[in-house]
Amino acid sequence: MDALSRNGALAGRLARGDRRVEGDAPSVAADVTANPGKLPELIACLFDADPSVRMRAADSLERVSRGNPGWLDPHIEHLLTDAVAIEQAEVRWHLAQTMPRLTLNDDQRHRAAVLLADWFENSPSRIVKASALQAVVDLAERDPELRATAAEMLGRAMRSDVPSLAERARRILKPFEVDAATLSAALAPREHSGLTLSVLPERLAVAQLPPEEGLPSWLDWTDPLVGATRTGEELSILCREDRVPDHVRAQKGWRAFKVEGPLDFSLFGVLARIAVPLAQAHVPIFAISTYDTEYVLVRADDLDRAAEVLAQICTVVRKDA
Repeated sequence: MDALSRNGALAGRLARGDRRVEGDAPSVAADVTANPGKLPELIACLFDADPSVRMRAADSLERVSRGNPGWLDPHIEHLLTDAVAIEQAEVRWHLAQTMPRLTLNDDQRHRAAVLLADWFENSPSRIVKASALQAVVDLAERDPELRATAAEMLGRAMRSDVPSLAERARRILKPFEVDAATLSAALAPREHSGLTLSVLPERLAVAQLPPEEGLPSWLDWTDPLVGATRTGEELSILCREDRVPDHVRAQKGWRAFKVEGPLDFSLFGVLARIAVPLAQAHVPIFAISTYDTEYVLVRADDLDRAAEVLAQICTVVRKDA
């Protein structure tokens, strides 16, 4: 990929000029639009060693996505996993503008929202903050579960001491329809969420088996938290860490927070209220939904930090502390 971005014709065109000008980004976007086969080369330019190339590649990609968002669908995981790790502000604000146009599934949409909320919270760039805010609002238009998160971010932006960010939030609010209770909650200081989280004592593992295999004999359904999910590609098992044989492929060392329920199906934003502050604290999660409630798994090494963060907005019950 690096060789392609350094030696490709697009990278050479994108390298012209310093970072204060858009350079050939518009013409490169037009070229890729006319020749979709060049799209992988353009995406590779996001990872170029030259920050000017990265900036203009992100600009060009955003321009391409305006009229042809579906072209980026085969590259969604690459963008959500690799491209978002690029810390350059110019790349991030163009990616933020691009994300809501992608055909995201529920998991990808929530991952994008958590990531954007982190950029909104922690980026030193005002443009990145504003772009991330707009992107979460756009995602929330398609996903009711994100509306509470978007409203909360809008409220924080309106209380910001950055005039441009506060003004952007006010402009966004006009077409962004929220009920009075949600808006009032967004504009008020952050309060306790009302959720109670219990920390399960067991160390857990997520194991992977071939899809054609049956449930393994080492799985014990009497354990407090057990799960099995089969797709066309795999059979995934969630269980106690010590149940998994050494020869089985698995990620071990997880701990679980249980949202005490049952939760009403009409509730929305429960997972986002937990995931966003953890993302802001750079704590990765693995979430599981059941009929009654939600479980949020974190690495065992992150448990104390996660509990500390969540205790600011939830009641956290630990019997192992």
